[in-house]
Amino acid sequence: MLKLGVDELTLVLQVSKMVKQYFADNNYEFVWHGVAEDIIDDFARLSNLQQIFGRRIFESRPPQGYTTAYTYGEHSFYLAIAYHKYMMNMGIIVKFSAQALDYYCEQSGIKVYEFIKKIQSATYTARLSRIDLTADFIDEDIDVTSIYNDLMHKRIGLFRQSANNKTGEIEYKWQPMKYEGYLKETEVPTIYIGSVQSKSRLRIYDKKREQIERKGSKYDKALLYRNWVRFEGVFRQEYAHQLTEALMSVGNDTEFTNLIACTLVQKYGFRYIDGGAADRETEYTQLIMNCITNGTAALRAPSSRNNDLLRSIEHILGGSGMMTVLYKIKEIWGIDAVKDFLDFLKNYVDEYEPNEDCRYWLRKNAQDYLLHFPQYNDFKMNAMIPTLMKGGIL
Repeated sequence: MLKLGVDELTLVLQVSKMVKQYFADNNYEFVWHGVAEDIIDDFARLSNLQQIFGRRIFESRPPQGYTTAYTYGEHSFYLAIAYHKYMMNMGIIVKFSAQALDYYCEQSGIKVYEFIKKIQSATYTARLSRIDLTADFIDEDIDVTSIYNDLMHKRIGLFRQSANNKTGEIEYKWQPMKYEGYLKETEVPTIYIGSVQSKSRLRIYDKKREQIERKGSKYDKALLYRNWVRFEGVFRQEYAHQLTEALMSVGNDTEFTNLIACTLVQKYGFRYIDGGAADRETEYTQLIMNCITNGTAALRAPSSRNNDLLRSIEHILGGSGMMTVLYKIKEIWGIDAVKDFLDFLKNYVDEYEPNEDCRYWLRKNAQDYLLHFPQYNDFKMNAMIPTLMKGGIL
């Protein structure tokens, strides 16, 4: 199975010429921070940020270079809209982390291309400064270490199509690019292709391994798959600007899928090398190319889960020593003593005064848990027990 989607995005909003002209025509003083606040209100209204995420509050971690930042609601993921009070040319930045974007699409029921159209306004111009396009190869038996070895031994390479000036025939030109692999024991689970400073960069990595090691928001999905490898193309600056225009012209989900597939293949099409020249496409590139012609790929399902509480429970049962304490009590005084000790803990929790870190965590995470697990038993049966069984604790 191949799923194509968008992982995260950043927008920059700039005040429109119409607004500037309005101030000039009416001899009004143009005060940037006041105009910026009006633009934020307009953007929030068009995108329904408050209805989807919650009320607007100050964000204590502004994006780098910006001074005034807001977020909406209190969540564990990062969502920020910000401006610099004295530097109008920086515009207003809107940053959706991957989990924030998933949440937005899930709650609103709209796709990214629909979102880009929805937020257009006469008061500002909006274009992407960054967008991450993804291809998820699920149970396709693709191995990141093998890709790295093939790159290192020049068995595969990146090639781009071009037309021969004389014959008009399509040729493939080898694109030498810097690549880095990050070794873990005997495997290379992550490869970066392209430099950090470039306008586009590809990350190939073992998504299943990453989610399991980090107990990420897709942890429960990762457990269901034999293997899961992600190709993640990061497109910035001019490339992101071009993709803004392309997304504006997308009319349906199939065109959206094709745009993602075409962009990834154009920039990161891998072919086998035979005698120093391009041979056939690699299996993974061919899978992406197939999406362009027959539209078999599905857009990535925007479903995220906060697994922070699961990590805490795993620590209590597997690493904190709590089970050792309970076992010692049982061996010395019997199982009734354990029950009495747990009753003692229950009464202790009833009267416990949490610190500010605990209260902050609840503000940020409680609603996310209730959204996915309205009842504790839902959490227990669908998340906690499967996770503890998978980790060998139960």
